[in-house]
Amino acid sequence: MGLTQAALAREVGISASYLNLIEWNKRQIAGPLLRRTAEALDLSLDELDGAAERRLLESLTEIAHLPPVENLGPEVPRTGELIGRFPGWARGIATLARSERDARSRAQVLSDRLSNDPFLEEVVHRMLSRISAIRSSSEILTEFPDAPTERRDRFVSIIHEESQVLSDVGEALAAYLHKTDDPDRILTPLDEAEAFFENRQNHVVALEKAVTDLDAGVPDGFEGSRWQHVSALVDDCLDRTITDLIDAAPEIETAAARGRAAQTLRDYAASAVLMPMEPFIDRALGCGFDVDVLADAFSVDVERVCHRLTSLPPDRDLPRFGYYQANAAGTLIEMYGLEDLAVPRYASACPLWVLYRAQQSPEAFIRQRVLFPSGAHFVFVARARNAGPSGFGKPRHYLTDMIAMTEEDASQTVYGPDSAVPVEEVGPSCRLCPRHACPHRVEDPLAG
Repeated sequence: MGLTQAALAREVGISASYLNLIEWNKRQIAGPLLRRTAEALDLSLDELDGAAERRLLESLTEIAHLPPVENLGPEVPRTGELIGRFPGWARGIATLARSERDARSRAQVLSDRLSNDPFLEEVVHRMLSRISAIRSSSEILTEFPDAPTERRDRFVSIIHEESQVLSDVGEALAAYLHKTDDPDRILTPLDEAEAFFENRQNHVVALEKAVTDLDAGVPDGFEGSRWQHVSALVDDCLDRTITDLIDAAPEIETAAARGRAAQTLRDYAASAVLMPMEPFIDRALGCGFDVDVLADAFSVDVERVCHRLTSLPPDRDLPRFGYYQANAAGTLIEMYGLEDLAVPRYASACPLWVLYRAQQSPEAFIRQRVLFPSGAHFVFVARARNAGPSGFGKPRHYLTDMIAMTEEDASQTVYGPDSAVPVEEVGPSCRLCPRHACPHRVEDPLAG
């Protein structure tokens, strides 16, 4: 680029000797200095700190350990040489692996829908009910031709009304099945509400701005009373803002989705009042995103903190978090998805996830480092908490909260594992997991 060390050092505000130490890997570079250097060289941070090549190396190393590839004996120690000599081929292999992973995820979603979709079950039940009513009325008209005119008219009216409802249900079913042909289309009300947040990466800018003037007057005291106070404040002051957000959202099409999205947005706003974003980020950076510390600092429960972690601004250099909640039956009852982490919507997730193991040690945070069959690495952190009434003799019913992050993001938190922490092989769910020898595998009763 025609720059000398001295010229670059002056531009970024350090001495030439210090820059020389950085170039020879004798000093670390990060934060503002790294950013200033990247700007001075007109390079991205990924190019300057080697993050792009490092991620490619990690991807290829993970691919080499996938069951279909590992048996071929890939030369893992020479992966760096492959990237250096044939970067195009290296990126091509990683791209093919990602395509295969995406195809597997799509197949998993479609399989879950066919096997467990409650929408299909409900629609079929409604259709059968309407058909039974039409059949009963028509049989009465056929068996009693001499029935009084008023009664005949009544049964004809029933047939007419039930036929209209049946037609509407049939159209809804046809539209639903048509949507499944396009993986980018929104399917059920749950999908609509989730798509609203996914398309905004769980960060609703309009609400973040709207709550800045609502944090005054929040009382001290127990979390429950503060939450009730703030929820009422949100209902009174932000109802119009939330309604406008939903009205302007192309993802929200049905009344059921509007109700679900409205409640989620009210909870989002209440969390934003109790945990304003900038103070929350400052405190999170200071404690390494420790959920327990953040819950104490803002006098809220762990669940609220987990929700807030998923809503960090996506344009900031901050870790990205997913959040998943399961009940004692192992059913996922709430999720804020993390990109590249495939989670079954209607079927059970992998039983090896710490999300389920946590209920064996309630009230304790448990960390798990996982490797998926796709080669993706994540860190899970889960804690089970009592969600029922407290008191002597009362049964204890647990819910489990779990946050998830990539290993790279986890390194910015207190949950970042070192190399001594073992990696556990898990899957998304038993139905599509290629680890056929897993002793915890549950075969699908239809697909096997």
